[in-house]
Amino acid sequence: MDQTEKTTPAQQEPPNPKTIGPLPLCHLEDGLALVWEVFSDCMAEDLSEEGLDEFWASIDYEYMLQRVGDGDLRFWGAFDGDYLVGVCALRELRHIELLYVDREYQCQGVATNLLKHAALDARQLDESVTRMTVNAAAGSQGFFEKQGFSQTGPAQKDGGLTWLPMALEGNCPA
Repeated sequence: MDQTEKTTPAQQEPPNPKTIGPLPLCHLEDGLALVWEVFSDCMAEDLSEEGLDEFWASIDYEYMLQRVGDGDLRFWGAFDGDYLVGVCALRELRHIELLYVDREYQCQGVATNLLKHAALDARQLDESVTRMTVNAAAGSQGFFEKQGFSQTGPAQKDGGLTWLPMALEGNCPA
């Protein structure tokens, strides 16, 4: 390409996180802000006020910090340099509680890689982890099916939130 030619955004390399691993506690608040931002942009439009309040309460920083401290919840993050672009949280190493990726980084494998890293780490911490579950939002069902998850029951609704229970038996993503 000639030095004077400019590349268009479509010709540029897509952003690609360089680091995926356990999320340091100093980034937890940023991670929860990312979760809320993505949730607000992608899912909140169709929710009632009750559903928004329920979700907001479920990602309260102090509440999450306590759960991390109790060992109930573990977080992983995807970083592009110093920029946090994705978050995954597992409850008791077996249930995907949060999996959110910045809109500009979606459809580039970030969520898949976060899930794989979290699953691998979970198995290293507890060899008995052979099943993962998720309460998938309607828009995320296809993603989880591509990862090998299948529906385990009818859609559920509670506190203004609707989800589809799904599980991956045997080989967790890795």
